[in-house]
Amino acid sequence: MAKTKTITSLRNKLWKLTSLYVRLRGSDFDDNCSCVTCGHTRHYKEMQAGHFIPKAQGNATAWDLRNIHPQCYRCNINLGGNGAEYFPFMLKTYGSEVVDELRQLSNTSRKISRVQYEEMIEHLQEKLQELIKQRENPTYWQDIEAQENELREHWTHWALQNIS
Repeated sequence: MAKTKTITSLRNKLWKLTSLYVRLRGSDFDDNCSCVTCGHTRHYKEMQAGHFIPKAQGNATAWDLRNIHPQCYRCNINLGGNGAEYFPFMLKTYGSEVVDELRQLSNTSRKISRVQYEEMIEHLQEKLQELIKQRENPTYWQDIEAQENELREHWTHWALQNIS
Protein backbone atom coordinates (compact mmCIF):
# COMPACT_ATOMS: atom_id res chain seq x y z
CA MET A 1 0.00 0.00 0.00
CA ALA A 2 1.36 3.41 -1.02
CA LYS A 3 2.16 5.85 1.76
CA THR A 4 -0.21 8.84 1.86
CA LYS A 5 1.57 12.11 1.05
CA THR A 6 1.37 14.84 3.63
CA ILE A 7 -0.25 18.19 2.86
CA THR A 8 3.20 19.77 3.25
CA SER A 9 4.79 17.46 0.69
CA LEU A 10 1.92 18.09 -1.75
CA ARG A 11 2.21 21.86 -1.21
CA ASN A 12 5.97 21.68 -1.84
CA LYS A 13 5.46 19.64 -5.02
CA LEU A 14 2.82 22.09 -6.24
CA TRP A 15 5.14 25.02 -5.56
CA LYS A 16 8.01 23.38 -7.50
CA LEU A 17 5.70 22.85 -10.49
CA THR A 18 4.23 26.35 -10.19
CA SER A 19 7.65 27.97 -10.01
CA LEU A 20 8.91 25.98 -12.99
CA TYR A 21 5.79 26.78 -15.02
CA VAL A 22 5.93 30.52 -14.24
CA ARG A 23 9.63 30.82 -15.06
CA LEU A 24 9.36 28.70 -18.22
CA ARG A 25 6.24 30.61 -19.33
CA GLY A 26 8.22 33.84 -19.00
CA SER A 27 11.34 32.60 -20.80
CA ASP A 28 12.45 33.13 -24.38
CA PHE A 29 13.73 30.63 -26.96
CA ASP A 30 17.16 30.70 -25.25
CA ASP A 31 15.47 29.88 -21.92
CA ASN A 32 16.21 33.35 -20.52
CA CYS A 33 13.56 35.37 -18.74
CA SER A 34 13.37 38.90 -17.40
CA CYS A 35 12.44 40.01 -13.93
CA VAL A 36 9.04 41.70 -14.16
CA THR A 37 10.08 44.34 -11.63
CA CYS A 38 13.59 45.39 -12.74
CA GLY A 39 14.07 43.84 -16.18
CA HIS A 40 17.20 41.87 -15.18
CA THR A 41 17.54 38.88 -17.54
CA ARG A 42 18.92 35.46 -16.65
CA HIS A 43 18.36 31.79 -17.47
CA TYR A 44 14.98 30.70 -16.10
CA LYS A 45 16.69 28.26 -13.71
CA GLU A 46 18.46 31.22 -12.05
CA MET A 47 15.24 33.20 -11.59
CA GLN A 48 12.50 32.92 -9.00
CA ALA A 49 8.73 32.91 -9.15
CA GLY A 50 7.59 35.93 -7.16
CA HIS A 51 4.15 36.86 -5.91
CA PHE A 52 2.54 40.24 -6.50
CA ILE A 53 0.46 39.69 -3.38
CA PRO A 54 2.67 37.79 -0.91
CA LYS A 55 1.64 34.30 0.17
CA ALA A 56 1.73 35.47 3.77
CA GLN A 57 -1.13 37.86 3.02
CA GLY A 58 -3.56 35.00 2.39
CA ASN A 59 -3.53 31.75 0.52
CA ALA A 60 -6.46 32.58 -1.75
CA THR A 61 -4.02 34.17 -4.24
CA ALA A 62 -1.01 31.95 -3.50
CA TRP A 63 -1.65 29.63 -6.46
CA ASP A 64 -3.30 32.11 -8.82
CA LEU A 65 -0.98 32.25 -11.86
CA ARG A 66 -1.97 35.86 -12.49
CA ASN A 67 -0.31 36.66 -9.16
CA ILE A 68 3.04 34.91 -9.86
CA HIS A 69 5.72 36.01 -12.32
CA PRO A 70 9.49 35.69 -12.89
CA GLN A 71 11.61 37.80 -10.58
CA CYS A 72 15.31 37.99 -9.86
CA TYR A 73 16.56 37.08 -6.39
CA ARG A 74 17.27 40.73 -5.57
CA CYS A 75 13.71 41.89 -6.26
CA ASN A 76 11.93 38.86 -4.83
CA ILE A 77 14.01 38.35 -1.67
CA ASN A 78 16.19 41.39 -0.98
CA LEU A 79 13.50 43.91 -1.93
CA GLY A 80 10.60 41.87 -0.54
CA GLY A 81 8.93 41.45 -3.93
CA ASN A 82 9.66 45.01 -5.10
CA GLY A 83 5.98 45.92 -4.90
CA ALA A 84 6.55 49.50 -6.08
CA GLU A 85 7.62 48.14 -9.47
CA TYR A 86 5.38 45.05 -9.45
CA PHE A 87 2.22 47.15 -9.24
CA PRO A 88 2.73 49.01 -12.57
CA PHE A 89 3.57 45.70 -14.27
CA MET A 90 0.33 44.18 -13.00
CA LEU A 91 -1.75 47.17 -14.11
CA LYS A 92 -0.22 47.12 -17.59
CA THR A 93 -0.47 43.34 -17.94
CA TYR A 94 -3.91 42.67 -16.46
CA GLY A 95 -5.63 45.98 -15.82
CA SER A 96 -7.13 47.40 -12.65
CA GLU A 97 -10.05 44.92 -12.52
CA VAL A 98 -7.74 41.92 -12.08
CA VAL A 99 -5.49 43.79 -9.65
CA ASP A 100 -8.55 44.72 -7.59
CA GLU A 101 -9.84 41.14 -7.76
CA LEU A 102 -6.50 39.79 -6.51
CA ARG A 103 -6.46 42.36 -3.71
CA GLN A 104 -9.97 41.34 -2.63
CA LEU A 105 -9.04 37.66 -2.76
CA SER A 106 -5.99 38.34 -0.59
CA ASN A 107 -8.34 39.24 2.27
CA THR A 108 -9.86 35.77 2.24
CA SER A 109 -8.57 32.47 3.48
CA ARG A 110 -8.96 29.17 1.72
CA LYS A 111 -8.50 25.71 3.17
CA ILE A 112 -7.03 23.40 0.54
CA SER A 113 -7.60 19.67 1.01
CA ARG A 114 -5.25 16.86 0.06
CA VAL A 115 -7.50 15.98 -2.89
CA GLN A 116 -7.50 19.59 -4.10
CA TYR A 117 -3.70 19.73 -3.92
CA GLU A 118 -3.50 16.50 -5.91
CA GLU A 119 -5.92 17.91 -8.51
CA MET A 120 -3.95 21.17 -8.73
CA ILE A 121 -0.71 19.21 -9.19
CA GLU A 122 -2.24 17.12 -11.96
CA HIS A 123 -3.64 20.23 -13.67
CA LEU A 124 -0.31 22.06 -13.50
CA GLN A 125 1.57 19.04 -14.82
CA GLU A 126 -0.78 19.09 -17.82
CA LYS A 127 -0.28 22.85 -18.30
CA LEU A 128 3.49 22.39 -18.11
CA GLN A 129 3.44 19.66 -20.75
CA GLU A 130 1.22 21.84 -22.95
CA LEU A 131 3.61 24.77 -22.54
CA ILE A 132 6.61 22.62 -23.45
CA LYS A 133 4.78 21.42 -26.56
CA GLN A 134 3.81 25.00 -27.52
CA ARG A 135 7.43 26.14 -27.16
CA GLU A 136 8.37 23.62 -29.86
CA ASN A 137 6.11 25.43 -32.37
CA PRO A 138 7.87 28.26 -34.32
CA THR A 139 4.74 30.48 -34.44
CA TYR A 140 4.71 30.50 -30.64
CA TRP A 141 8.03 32.36 -30.68
CA GLN A 142 6.77 34.96 -33.17
CA ASP A 143 3.98 35.89 -30.76
CA ILE A 144 6.40 35.95 -27.84
CA GLU A 145 8.85 38.15 -29.76
CA ALA A 146 6.14 40.77 -30.26
CA GLN A 147 5.35 40.69 -26.51
CA GLU A 148 9.05 40.97 -25.64
CA ASN A 149 9.46 44.01 -27.89
CA GLU A 150 6.58 45.68 -26.05
CA LEU A 151 8.15 44.79 -22.69
CA ARG A 152 11.53 46.17 -23.80
CA GLU A 153 9.87 49.44 -24.80
CA HIS A 154 8.23 49.57 -21.37
CA TRP A 155 11.56 49.09 -19.57
CA THR A 156 13.33 51.64 -21.77
CA HIS A 157 10.58 54.15 -21.04
CA TRP A 158 10.73 53.31 -17.32
CA ALA A 159 14.54 53.62 -17.25
CA LEU A 160 14.47 57.01 -18.96
CA GLN A 161 11.86 58.29 -16.51
CA ASN A 162 13.86 57.09 -13.50
CA ILE A 163 17.30 58.44 -14.41
CA SER A 164 18.45 60.88 -11.73
